[in-house]
Amino acid sequence: MAKSLASIADYLGEEDDKSEFTKQYNAIVKNLDNLHWDKKEKTYCDATIDEYEESQHVCHKGYISIFPFMTGMMDPKGQSDKIAKILDTIADPEELWSEHGVRSLSKSDEFYGTGENYWRSPVWMNMNYLVVARLLPLTGISRQELAQTPNPNQQRAIKLYTDLRKNLVDTVFKSWRETGFAWEQYNPETGQGQRTQHFTGWTSMIVRIMAMPDLSGQKARDEL
Repeated sequence: MAKSLASIADYLGEEDDKSEFTKQYNAIVKNLDNLHWDKKEKTYCDATIDEYEESQHVCHKGYISIFPFMTGMMDPKGQSDKIAKILDTIADPEELWSEHGVRSLSKSDEFYGTGENYWRSPVWMNMNYLVVARLLPLTGISRQELAQTPNPNQQRAIKLYTDLRKNLVDTVFKSWRETGFAWEQYNPETGQGQRTQHFTGWTSMIVRIMAMPDLSGQKARDEL
């Protein structure tokens, strides 16, 4: 929100407001790293206070721990090492990667698939859209400003972008062909649609994903 308000203020020529909201945005980004990045887990974690009133991390790798990446709050050049760690987590089949999309919680987490299992394993298209949308600038193909300069994660991003985009489209299409419905979420093991059917809300983001560039040719050339 701070970033959006800074952009609006810039457009309106409100320099004081632009400065204030930019300052707030930069402080948020700084706090994310200072308060939430866990060097051992190599991801962002929740922060809490223990019985001795000391800050400690509670880490459950999933959508929540990669939000700074998904929302575009990480600098591809200045934070390339942290981005590389997040890409490792996304790409690991024992963590977030599945053949049907990025899981909402790590497969290795103690709570994976337990309880109501609403956000504890299923694949959500709205969240996966954010992942794909952030991978695209890293590939250097997007017209966005961040893509103008090659970054250390470029080749990795091309592969992840290409594979994830295909997996998501295949999953939604296969389920639609079998059931006639777009679903609220998808099973990470089978790809079957789950929960609410006729869910043409955020699952329709798959259309935006389909409209993104096909980089499979670029991936093949790089592999050669």
